[in-house]
Amino acid sequence: MSSPEWWLKKLLTSILLILGYVIVTRTLDNIIVHFHDLLKKHRPISSPLSSSYATIFQRVIRWALGLLLLVLILRAWGADVSFLWTAFVGMLTVIGVGLLATWTMASNVTARFFIWFWQPARLGQRIEIFPENLCGRVIEENLMFTEVRQDDGQIFVIPNNLLFQRVIRRTPDNVREDGK
Repeated sequence: MSSPEWWLKKLLTSILLILGYVIVTRTLDNIIVHFHDLLKKHRPISSPLSSSYATIFQRVIRWALGLLLLVLILRAWGADVSFLWTAFVGMLTVIGVGLLATWTMASNVTARFFIWFWQPARLGQRIEIFPENLCGRVIEENLMFTEVRQDDGQIFVIPNNLLFQRVIRRTPDNVREDGK
């Protein structure tokens, strides 16, 4: 079994780490509040800086430092914490992929409503997309994609948000396919 000195050393290390956490978080809180006040003085009165941003920033820093404190205390007591890094990176990866997928879907759905409102291309209209030089007739519109049939019968599917990132030439409805 371990000696009393070992326990005392681990306990003292833990107490010092907790004391360091308290000192660092209070210091950072004061810096954040001071910086927030400084920013408020230099911003126009018509757009005051919300104090909720400072509060959110303080909470994020406290959580991050708290997790670091937990890891340091566990290491001080001899626990293997290498799995925490792997779990943390894995969670960030899953969150990142989820946010990317959600952003892509939300941007396509939002773009569909803007397309419906401004109508850069309508169902049945002939369009050409630059710089890819894709041209054809719009045959399908849904929340995620717009389908265009080329003259050779092939269909290409365009994400709706891409219609706002490319130049589109459209043939007016009163002009026939042969240009007359």
